[in-house]
Amino acid sequence: MKAIKLASVFAVTTVAAAVSTATFAADAIITGEAGLEYVTYGSDDNGSSFSGNKAAELELHVDTGVVYAELEFKSTGTDDANNDSDESVKVGLEKIYVKQGALSFGRFDGSVSTGAFMGMDEIYDGVDLNTGQGTKGDTDDTGVRYKVTPELTVAIEATEAVSKANSGTGEALDSQVGFAASYVMDFGAFEAGISGGVVEDANALNIGAQTVVGPATLALNYGIGETGTDTTQDVKQLSASVALAATDALTLTLQFAQDQEGDDKDSGTYFIGEYASGDLTYYVKNYAGDLVGDAKERTIVGVKAAF
Repeated sequence: MKAIKLASVFAVTTVAAAVSTATFAADAIITGEAGLEYVTYGSDDNGSSFSGNKAAELELHVDTGVVYAELEFKSTGTDDANNDSDESVKVGLEKIYVKQGALSFGRFDGSVSTGAFMGMDEIYDGVDLNTGQGTKGDTDDTGVRYKVTPELTVAIEATEAVSKANSGTGEALDSQVGFAASYVMDFGAFEAGISGGVVEDANALNIGAQTVVGPATLALNYGIGETGTDTTQDVKQLSASVALAATDALTLTLQFAQDQEGDDKDSGTYFIGEYASGDLTYYVKNYAGDLVGDAKERTIVGVKAAF
């Protein structure tokens, strides 16, 4: 993806909600993409969609050397449902954290517990630490990470606190604080790792491996854990993917995922084929299988330009 690098003092003005003019004393990069998508669904629950905003995205990356931040502007329309949104946009502060040598702390938009997951991550991306408390129940918002070695990262992570009015229990809920670690090693012929963690009654363990064979990159992952607090639910996930660079312009990627805990052992696939020609990328995506769900099985044909 191409990027636009701005001057050392970056000023950007955007008209949205309570955002006015902000000035960042830092190098900043804007990335994004725009294009058209035609989506057909495997269920009558959604009508076919021809949209120019579902694929639209704009991201602002700011790095002062001490603070790193990512701010995302994205259409509220999604391709997993027929919900085109005209001009509606959601703004998300995906990452914002402080860097002090091997130590970093703030919001990371993810958990160190999934650090060993490798390959395509569209359906599954590793068993996360999730207690069910707060907006999403995970530990994305709060982390303190320390890179012991290039291979080993340890972290303290926490869930959101919840006010009495929003808890649903009649009591205010404190942030739940836990621990996570990830060890990933490059052995030359292949890369492998193990990661996991625990917060309250929730826990996770992920094992991943990846290797390159000619033009193909193969990845295999297995994750287990428990989600929730007090009453927990067991989780077992299998994921395998292959990414094939057929030519310099054509890339084909397939992910197979299976829920190995459920009685039905539901599985699903995600496929994407991309062809780059000049400034444009033409692509086909397909989501299929019981794990995806009848209402979200779909095929997407699109063209986009990235910057």
